[in-house]
Amino acid sequence: MSGSHCIVVSAENNPYAGWQAKLFHFSCVTRLGCAPVIVVHDSAAAWDPAFSDIVRAGGTVRRAPSYRAKRAPDYFPRNTAGTLLHAAALCGASERFIVLCDPDMVFVRAPEFPDVLSAASYDNMNYDRPSVRTAAERLGVSLDALRARRAELSCGVPYVIPVEAARDLAQTWLAAIDAFPRVVWGDMMHAFGLAVVKLGLDVALNHSMQDNYRQDAEVTAEIVHYPYGDDRWNKRHYLTAETAPLVWEPRAEAPPGTVLGEILEQIRAARQFYRDPFFRPAPPS
Repeated sequence: MSGSHCIVVSAENNPYAGWQAKLFHFSCVTRLGCAPVIVVHDSAAAWDPAFSDIVRAGGTVRRAPSYRAKRAPDYFPRNTAGTLLHAAALCGASERFIVLCDPDMVFVRAPEFPDVLSAASYDNMNYDRPSVRTAAERLGVSLDALRARRAELSCGVPYVIPVEAARDLAQTWLAAIDAFPRVVWGDMMHAFGLAVVKLGLDVALNHSMQDNYRQDAEVTAEIVHYPYGDDRWNKRHYLTAETAPLVWEPRAEAPPGTVLGEILEQIRAARQFYRDPFFRPAPPS
């Protein structure tokens, strides 16, 4: 990965996103040799302690308002587009591309991100759904154009976005999400595709990401995305302020080199990383 790419992750100010962001920061520092910019939405209140831990470990955490839709206040994925709206101002002068990530990701090794607008390939998207077609029509996107490009548009995080295109793309992405008659979980990904077509942009697919739908699969990609899970380990087991701290003491076991094995290995190493005396707060005088 070149120094022209700025890693940016979208998070919310709660324990669930906090432990994921801590793990993401650790993964970036140890696998990529650089710290990400973590954008925390809905952060008028004091930070969850996880974000203070990241800052104490040398990380960068920035505040942003919530972009949850007023008509769908539970739809926090809209914050991903909101993060992009702020991201260009957070990048360094030499960074020409934003790598926009979700917090539930870890790096296995450094990817070779392209120097063009691109995204990881996902095979579970359907642009023929009636609600997607309705959103396209409301946004003024031709259904024929959408149909012709739907294979290319079956994509998601990590998004690689030129800095100069970030603001226009973010605003159109937000408008595309709002064009859905009722948003469901994957619609922010479909909305990204609608925004790309609306703006006349080309998006390249890459295969840098592997999810944890099959947790015993061999790790073959540079990035593991863990939106799924099973009875052995699932990120949703650590959803609340009471359960989130338990993530650092996993009882699950998995063979090295598997998807779950990689996640657990990084969790255990991150636990030690944040326990190191260098990262602990100074004792009271």
